[in-house]
Amino acid sequence: MENKFNDLRYADLIWKKIKNEISNEEQAELTAWLQADVQHQEAYEQLMARENVRAAMEFQESIDTQADWESVLARADTGRAMRPYRKVLLAGLAAAVLGGVVLVGYNWNRITEEKKITAEVKKLPVIRPASNTATLTLGNGKEVKLGSQPGLIQETDGTDINQQNGALQYHKGATNSEELIYNLLTTPKAGQYQLTLEDGTRVWLNAASSLRFPVHFGKGEREVELTGEGYFDVAQDPSKPFKVKVREVEVQVLGTGFNIGAYENEVKTTLVSGAVKVALNGNHSWRLKPGQEARVSNTGVNIGKADIEKITAWKDGVFFFRDDDFRDIMNEVARWYDVSIRYEGNVPVKRITGNISRQAGLPQVLEMLSFVSGARFKINGRVIDVM
Repeated sequence: MENKFNDLRYADLIWKKIKNEISNEEQAELTAWLQADVQHQEAYEQLMARENVRAAMEFQESIDTQADWESVLARADTGRAMRPYRKVLLAGLAAAVLGGVVLVGYNWNRITEEKKITAEVKKLPVIRPASNTATLTLGNGKEVKLGSQPGLIQETDGTDINQQNGALQYHKGATNSEELIYNLLTTPKAGQYQLTLEDGTRVWLNAASSLRFPVHFGKGEREVELTGEGYFDVAQDPSKPFKVKVREVEVQVLGTGFNIGAYENEVKTTLVSGAVKVALNGNHSWRLKPGQEARVSNTGVNIGKADIEKITAWKDGVFFFRDDDFRDIMNEVARWYDVSIRYEGNVPVKRITGNISRQAGLPQVLEMLSFVSGARFKINGRVIDVM
């Protein structure tokens, strides 16, 4: 089926059809889609079988769609229109499940067997998703544990650092010393945090990541160092170029929004707006356009089109999968819930498409993945066995 991994639209329409909430215009759109391909019709007929409709409804009703939604909104960038993920959580999660037929090729004839499998998942102990937690290391080496509570932290040079709602804000101020004082913000697994640097640059730091930065920038360029993953909204200042160092890669910025991920064996820079230049070992460099990404690995540099919605969804509090590899998804789950993954059998080869709130409980996420991939899960302590 064409574009089967590019859009959850038709799964959403089928879900509305099941719930008798489809409009005349949407019904016409669904009818046109069904008439376009006999495979569409076969998938639709299979899905609309009475037992499959009932199973899909039961699954959807089991998802806690209210799970800490306020904390998701608190992390969202209020400076731009945010995709209505709360609405998508119902329709999109259903689309992920329905997408087992429409998008992923899941065999709903196995629904009875799969319900037995996922029943086992429901008995798992409660493992919380990531929260606003981090450690701030000050210039003198002192460590401060951070959470969502308000408070005031003071650097040795007198700089005030405000802590509130899972975010730090550094204030501009005069300093008599030209020596730069560096702070280090570190998030653990199952942790995340936000930061506003003294120049107004905003940074979202994902789980298992760190950012080293000066309390006050000097007269020259603004430079920070990142490990893990971060989203940057850089304040414009043509006289002071902004640079992010990640391993051997250097990203030079001109007033822009971009994401950098360096969890695995590559550094991926994705440009949302503005312009960046990606340099490797200070020698070769590549300039990105909005909507492009640069992947730097041991095998070289690859410049290509980026899936912006997918790449930036994490900072808005959403797991967003589009034609993703099962192992990559489980690595993300491991970081977010602070668990380890152990494979005891064949790894599912199906590519996964769907989305769900990052505030959902781990059993709910595993249940969705079980439905769309056929994988079975067991938990021993903080270890997930994939069978």
